[in-house]
Order: sequence, then C-alpha cells, then structure tokens
Amino acid sequence: MSYDLVVHLKRCNMPSPRDWQTAIVEAGFPVQLDAEFDVDAFSGFLPCPVAGEVAGFEYYASGLSMEDAMDLELAQGTNFSVQFSCGSQPLELVAAISSASVLAQLSGGRLDDPQLDESISAREAIAWAKARLARERGHAADARSAADRPWWKFW
Repeated sequence: MSYDLVVHLKRCNMPSPRDWQTAIVEAGFPVQLDAEFDVDAFSGFLPCPVAGEVAGFEYYASGLSMEDAMDLELAQGTNFSVQFSCGSQPLELVAAISSASVLAQLSGGRLDDPQLDESISAREAIAWAKARLARERGHAADARSAADRPWWKFW
C-alpha cells in the first residue's frame, strides 16, 4: 500500500532541484534530493537518501486545470501538482514528507495528505512535517519497545 502526498502550486513558483535541496537542508531535514533531475519531465522513483541511507519516493508532476483547481479550492492561478508516493519503508516516508513540505513552503503551495484528509498551508508545512515525523518516530520506538518485551508482559 502506498502513502501519497500532493503539493499544488503555481508552476512559475516551482523551484529548481538545487534550490529545493538547499531549502531541505536549511529546514533541518537529513534528506538528499537529486539536484539534477527535470521537475517537469521526470516520472517514477526518485532516489532521495535519508542520513546517507537508501531511500526515495515515486515522483509525478503534472499540470492542473483551472476546473480541478477550483474543485480542490486552491488559490487562484494554481496550475501544477507534484505527487509523492512511498511504500512502507520508514525512510521513504521521511524523504517524501520532508521533500513535500519544503516544496510547499518554498513555492507558496498547499500540501495535501489524502490519507489523513488534511490540507497544510505553505506557512505551516515544515512545522507539520516535523511534528508528523516525530509522531512516526514515536510509533516506531513504541513498536520496538513492545517487540523487546517478553510475550507474557503485555501490560
């Protein structure tokens, strides 16, 4: 099962991969976005190491019609979307959430998380991502802790 995030933005505000990567580092995320890919033409798995570990996500960019933008209640002039899809690997989620939140903030776009039915503004995107990743780390730590306990100590 995949986990999807979508950033809706004005195409003219889409940063270069190099600027995007710089902003990811400045936001404090341990993610290395490929600084040379074509944001319009590329489609598919985009390697995006996290703290030097192998990770990445599926990247899909497309134009957005005015009709679709209106249906989604997006800001006027929003005409581009980038979808980030990842699998069940935790580092893939880190790469996708980090990259999507920084793209939203940098472009003035809106980040949508369809699984949680949440829309996050550009201004709130990085704080949302950091809180979300902290929750994920907490769940992972709880799962590891539970796995380390003997089966008879269920309380």
